[in-house]
Amino acid sequence: MTPQDLLRLHPFFAELSEQDGEAVLTRTRTRRVPAGHILFQEGDAGDGLYGILAGRVAFTVDSVQGKGLILNVLGPGEFFGEIALLDGKGRTATAVARDACELLFIARQEFMSFFGQRPEAMSRIIELLCARLRRSTEYIADTAFLDLPTRLAKQLVSLAHDDESPQEPALRISHAELAAMLGVSRERVSMQLAAWSDRGILDQGRGRLVVRDRQALQHVIANG
Repeated sequence: MTPQDLLRLHPFFAELSEQDGEAVLTRTRTRRVPAGHILFQEGDAGDGLYGILAGRVAFTVDSVQGKGLILNVLGPGEFFGEIALLDGKGRTATAVARDACELLFIARQEFMSFFGQRPEAMSRIIELLCARLRRSTEYIADTAFLDLPTRLAKQLVSLAHDDESPQEPALRISHAELAAMLGVSRERVSMQLAAWSDRGILDQGRGRLVVRDRQALQHVIANG
């Protein structure tokens, strides 16, 4: 994926003219990091916006007791860091490269300078933030009201939807990572995945899941 292709995917930049798009590119830089590299930690100053050209990035938060929760895992074509970018306050989560990554970065000062001269683009930014708020509200409600099978099914369907494969996507994710996303024990997740595997809903491998019957998971969600 090229930097030009990446910018066209983000609501902040998708409606820009070709000339403005080129102007944004002159303000960006690419960065390569190895797997396991910490891009920033929760509470760090919001220095800019990142886009993923290659690889995957995981986002985690830790409790006072040191228990980690994976909020999300993003891949090529996706951006992160918008909240701290806009308000200039601390990062809301820690970002860690799961693979060797190639990233596109635009510094906050460059971003604010560019969009400060284009107030019409701010409506796209407001739409994006509202969408993020809706997802956060849904996550809180799911945690409070849904049982584990329903929450796990929703997580798998969401990950499968993000995968570009039209059918039976192979998800590169471990039981421990799924458990951290849901805030439950790995054992509970493993037991539920084993039950679905026995029913032919999915196949399991080392750090890999293949969803065979997405409709069955949708049925779990509907009944939940």
